[in-house]
Amino acid sequence: MGLFDWLLGKRAADSPETAAAIDALIKTIDPRLAAISGVSARLAPAVEGALDFCRRVAEEIPGLLDASSAHWRDDPLLCALFTRNDDLQQTFSRQDEVRDYLDEQPAATRFYALLGAAFEEKKSFGVTLENEALRPDTAVTSLNFTRHRLFLPSVEPEAFAHEVTWALFRHLALETLYCLSQMKEAAAGRREEIALLRAQLAYHGQQEESGETTPSATKNEETPPETQESLTRQLEESQAALKTVDEPLQDLESTLKWIIQRLADPAQLLNLQILSYRVNNVNQVVADDQPGANLRFCHFSVHAPTPRQGILLRVAYPVDELLPRRPFAEQVAQLLL
Repeated sequence: MGLFDWLLGKRAADSPETAAAIDALIKTIDPRLAAISGVSARLAPAVEGALDFCRRVAEEIPGLLDASSAHWRDDPLLCALFTRNDDLQQTFSRQDEVRDYLDEQPAATRFYALLGAAFEEKKSFGVTLENEALRPDTAVTSLNFTRHRLFLPSVEPEAFAHEVTWALFRHLALETLYCLSQMKEAAAGRREEIALLRAQLAYHGQQEESGETTPSATKNEETPPETQESLTRQLEESQAALKTVDEPLQDLESTLKWIIQRLADPAQLLNLQILSYRVNNVNQVVADDQPGANLRFCHFSVHAPTPRQGILLRVAYPVDELLPRRPFAEQVAQLLL
């Protein structure tokens, strides 16, 4: 910040992290925003607030789970995620991103990562225990975890926390871009609707001027023909709706203001929540008073770059429990199966 900037009420990006976040945000959403005078100073408060939000979320993601073989059987969440310890070991050992990273860290004995998995609540009928009696054909809910994957490997806990925070912020930018894209599509749809309504109004006006009448609804009295009054009302409603979605798209200045407003409430952009379940040994959800274990994980639902949902956990794993890398020929053969 310049010596006299405070006199002008300006606020620059106060830290290299904030400056880097602003740069990443602009490049993701629209590089043309960088041409706006004072854009960094205007974005700085909102970006810093969004970064603080991402730090809190990163800390609230359940974990850090010790996913080593010695802890798998004793941890209900790991048992729910992986039927066997071999499945866990395969997941952690066959991630190319992890292995490539660890190849550059020959002294590492332990690494940290985000564990993600697709998540589904499956409804079915089964046998349940109630008052020490088995009841068949009871509606049950089972938790199903598939497509396990590791993200953001790191050998330093502080660096890992930083990477998780940045990954969340980058996704905030992607979700912001997705919202803008949806607004553009909605605006285009409204314009088509308005053009059609105007054409219909013009047609009705021509009929009235020529003295022609619109065919009556004798075949179906419950659906009378559209009148000029109803078409006018629909047109006004569509124009009002267009103004709502189109206002942030009018120019770069309007887009910047909209982005700042959205970042002021980042929870609207990142749909994450901590879910808790009590399950039995076959992943069926049970009541609190029934035998079972309590599970807690972070559930996410996102739109960009493609719609998907799943769970996230912070995990740690010993390097010496990783299986040897498969020969390249074996990897190719596996892909061809």
